[in-house]
Amino acid sequence: MATKKPAAAAKPAPKAAAAKPAAKTTAVAVKKSSGGALAEMQAKMAADLAALQGRTGAPGGDKISCKNKVFKLPDGTESTELQLVIVDFTSINNFYEGAYNKDAIVPPACFAIGNIIANMVPSEKSPVKQSDACTGCPMNEFGSDGNGKACKNARRLAVLPPDADEDTPLWILDTSPTANKAFDAYVRSVAQKFNMTPVGVVTTVSFAEELDYPSLRFSDPTPNENIAMHYARMDEARDRLAQEPDVSGYTAPPPPKEIGRASCRERGS
Repeated sequence: MATKKPAAAAKPAPKAAAAKPAAKTTAVAVKKSSGGALAEMQAKMAADLAALQGRTGAPGGDKISCKNKVFKLPDGTESTELQLVIVDFTSINNFYEGAYNKDAIVPPACFAIGNIIANMVPSEKSPVKQSDACTGCPMNEFGSDGNGKACKNARRLAVLPPDADEDTPLWILDTSPTANKAFDAYVRSVAQKFNMTPVGVVTTVSFAEELDYPSLRFSDPTPNENIAMHYARMDEARDRLAQEPDVSGYTAPPPPKEIGRASCRERGS
């Protein structure tokens, strides 16, 4: 008589997998909203994104830095000498209130931009206009700041590398007041020798060796073989040179503290 096989022991149920901790996310939690309100918000955000580039500018800006007698290009490249084509240039006057602080750069209180120096007038957007015209303005006279001017006069250059094409970004290079005479003389020499404005030549830009501080010098003009490309960027350069500084963050500096008798005693006088 066949015997029945004992029933197989029931297999233990598999252990439930341990729940994984929720992955961290940088997404911003958004409360549920009606479809219409959400669509409206997304449309407004799309408009904000489209305007963001204009509000922030290109990464690192478009200006060439000249600190410690070293050029630093907007792309991070550094050099003590540059080969550039000056597409166009203009003059800028900036008057700043208070003492200069490299760690707290402030907008100018009064500024002007123009191609004819004798006709320059402060912009209507200047927070505190110092005069109706730059010529004759007390802040634009020698001696208004020691041996110099309280209003800083400079030349602003729109430049490109010699091998630029239509997609190469324009760069901005500002002279210091100590370089204005050298630049103006260079422009006149190019006009006399080549019968052209600076866009017609490749220019070597360096620093004055005899000075301890960075003061630009311009030399060694050679014919610009890529002049058609550079000249085609003239309107773009002029539009950029005409852009006024953002003075929305201007605040008047605090008045200088008066030293009274109590203060003198505190100082041991």
